Amino acid sequence: MRWLRMAANNSDPRLTELRTADRPLTRYDALLLVIPAAFVLALAVAQVSRFGVSTLMAAASLVGAVAVADGLFVNPPRRSE
Repeated sequence: MRWLRMAANNSDPRLTELRTADRPLTRYDALLLVIPAAFVLALAVAQVSRFGVSTLMAAASLVGAVAVADGLFVNPPRRSE
Protein backbone atom coordinates (compact mmCIF):
# COMPACT_ATOMS: atom_id res chain seq x y z
CA MET A 1 0.00 0.00 0.00
CA ARG A 2 2.96 2.24 0.60
CA TRP A 3 3.96 2.20 -3.08
CA LEU A 4 0.37 3.00 -4.00
CA ARG A 5 0.38 6.15 -1.89
CA MET A 6 3.76 7.15 -3.27
CA ALA A 7 2.52 6.69 -6.84
CA ALA A 8 -0.61 8.69 -6.07
CA ASN A 9 1.54 11.48 -4.68
CA ASN A 10 3.45 11.57 -7.96
CA SER A 11 0.14 12.39 -9.68
CA ASP A 12 0.11 9.27 -11.82
CA PRO A 13 -3.50 9.11 -13.09
CA ARG A 14 -3.40 5.31 -13.46
CA LEU A 15 -2.85 4.64 -9.75
CA THR A 16 -5.06 5.94 -7.00
CA GLU A 17 -5.15 5.34 -3.29
CA LEU A 18 -7.65 2.71 -2.24
CA ARG A 19 -10.27 3.85 0.22
CA THR A 20 -13.20 1.74 1.34
CA ALA A 21 -13.79 2.77 4.94
CA ASP A 22 -15.59 5.99 4.00
CA ARG A 23 -18.13 4.44 1.60
CA PRO A 24 -20.65 1.60 1.83
CA LEU A 25 -20.25 -1.69 -0.02
CA THR A 26 -21.33 -1.60 -3.63
CA ARG A 27 -23.16 -4.29 -5.54
CA TYR A 28 -19.85 -5.48 -6.98
CA ASP A 29 -18.24 -5.71 -3.55
CA ALA A 30 -21.14 -7.93 -2.49
CA LEU A 31 -20.72 -10.11 -5.58
CA LEU A 32 -17.04 -10.56 -4.76
CA LEU A 33 -18.02 -11.65 -1.26
CA VAL A 34 -20.64 -14.12 -2.48
CA ILE A 35 -18.17 -16.22 -4.49
CA PRO A 36 -15.83 -17.31 -1.66
CA ALA A 37 -18.74 -17.45 0.79
CA ALA A 38 -20.43 -20.06 -1.41
CA PHE A 39 -17.33 -22.26 -1.28
CA VAL A 40 -16.88 -21.86 2.47
CA LEU A 41 -20.53 -22.71 3.01
CA ALA A 42 -20.21 -25.75 0.73
CA LEU A 43 -17.24 -27.03 2.73
CA ALA A 44 -19.10 -26.50 6.01
CA VAL A 45 -22.19 -28.30 4.74
CA ALA A 46 -20.03 -31.16 3.44
CA GLN A 47 -18.71 -31.73 6.96
CA VAL A 48 -22.16 -32.12 8.53
CA SER A 49 -24.22 -33.73 5.75
CA ARG A 50 -24.27 -36.82 3.59
CA PHE A 51 -23.65 -34.85 0.40
CA GLY A 52 -20.28 -35.37 -1.23
CA VAL A 53 -17.70 -32.60 -1.33
CA SER A 54 -17.57 -32.72 -5.13
CA THR A 55 -21.34 -32.28 -5.37
CA LEU A 56 -21.32 -29.28 -3.07
CA MET A 57 -18.28 -27.78 -4.82
CA ALA A 58 -20.14 -28.08 -8.12
CA ALA A 59 -23.09 -26.25 -6.58
CA ALA A 60 -20.78 -23.55 -5.21
CA SER A 61 -19.21 -23.21 -8.65
CA LEU A 62 -22.65 -22.63 -10.15
CA VAL A 63 -23.38 -19.97 -7.54
CA GLY A 64 -20.07 -18.29 -8.35
CA ALA A 65 -20.73 -18.48 -12.09
CA VAL A 66 -24.15 -16.88 -11.63
CA ALA A 67 -22.58 -14.10 -9.55
CA VAL A 68 -19.93 -13.44 -12.20
CA ALA A 69 -22.50 -13.52 -15.01
CA ASP A 70 -24.70 -11.10 -13.09
CA GLY A 71 -21.80 -8.72 -12.47
CA LEU A 72 -20.54 -8.81 -16.05
CA PHE A 73 -23.57 -9.25 -18.28
CA VAL A 74 -26.84 -8.58 -16.42
CA ASN A 75 -25.69 -5.53 -14.42
CA PRO A 76 -22.34 -4.53 -15.93
CA PRO A 77 -20.24 -1.83 -14.30
CA ARG A 78 -20.78 1.67 -15.59
CA ARG A 79 -18.64 4.73 -15.21
CA SER A 80 -20.05 7.21 -12.73
CA GLU A 81 -19.96 10.75 -13.93
